[in-house]
Parts: sequence; structure tokens; C-alpha cells
Amino acid sequence: MSSEVSAVYANALFSLANEQGDAVMQETRADLRQTAVLFSLNPDLTRLLSLPTLSVSERIGIAKKIFGDQGLACRLLFLLIDHGRLPYLGEIADTFDARMLDYQNTENVTVTTAVALTPEQKERLRTALSEKLHKVIRITERIDRSILGGVIVQYGDTRIDNSVKLRLDALKEQLS
Repeated sequence: MSSEVSAVYANALFSLANEQGDAVMQETRADLRQTAVLFSLNPDLTRLLSLPTLSVSERIGIAKKIFGDQGLACRLLFLLIDHGRLPYLGEIADTFDARMLDYQNTENVTVTTAVALTPEQKERLRTALSEKLHKVIRITERIDRSILGGVIVQYGDTRIDNSVKLRLDALKEQLS
């Protein structure tokens, strides 16, 4: 249910932003992400703006003092407060981000290695993934010395684990 609610709001916001052009889409994405992070770091703010003892107009007034009243992300925030859907803000931001990545034909890829990749290795990986997925690739690197060597690539629901640790664990399993 929650993902359906989030998708409805995110898709509506995406459509509105898309009608107004790329600059508005980028601004809305940034504002929405920043607002969602602020709420996740301050759960008391969510509770305050959800208090049933305050009228909707009082809660929206508080939000206007904190966030202003310009932009699509603010209009969404006021709508969420009005409809009691503020707890969905983080999911809405995530869904909006996913829609933006799809619209831009971009895939976020997390690459985990035991040591940092050289710029040449990173570029070869980006090129190979771009050819495989037919998308623009944005790589986020993670260092995890426990994998001992090799690489773990994650994007969407896909995980490609070519780490030494995985191979050693598989060998250990075969031997026992």
C-alpha cells in the first residue's frame, strides 16, 4: 500500500515538473531530496507537522516558515500535510529519483572492491556496463577489505559478486 501511495504522488510530481522543463525537474529533485533528508534526520519535525491538535492551516503555516512556499516540492509538502501523508515523503523522493534516472537513461551502480579502483579500471567498468545496459552509468565506489579481492557490482535488483571471499566461501562449502 505505501509504495502505491508513494508512486501516485511521485508520478504526479514528476509529470508536473516534466511539463515545466528540465531545469524545474532538476530543482524539484534537489528540493525534494533535501526535504526528505531533513525529515529523516529530524523525526520530531514529522511528528510536529502531523499533530492532530494543530489545524492543517497551522501545520502548513509552520512548514511555510521553515521551507518557504516556492517550488513544486513545497507544494507537495503542503499537500502531504493536508492529506496526512507526510510519513511517505522519503519513499516519494526515492520514487521520484528513480523516475528521473529512467527519464535520463541513467543507472546508478555501486562497485565494491577491496582496494580503490584506478581511474582506468573505473572507466573500463563504466564502458562495459554502459554497453551491457545501454544506459549512462554513474558509479559509486565502496571499499570493503573483507572481500579480499575482486569486485561486487550492484544496480537495481542485480548483484554480480566476483569477489575472492565468495569464491573462498564456495570452495569451503565444497570441501565440507
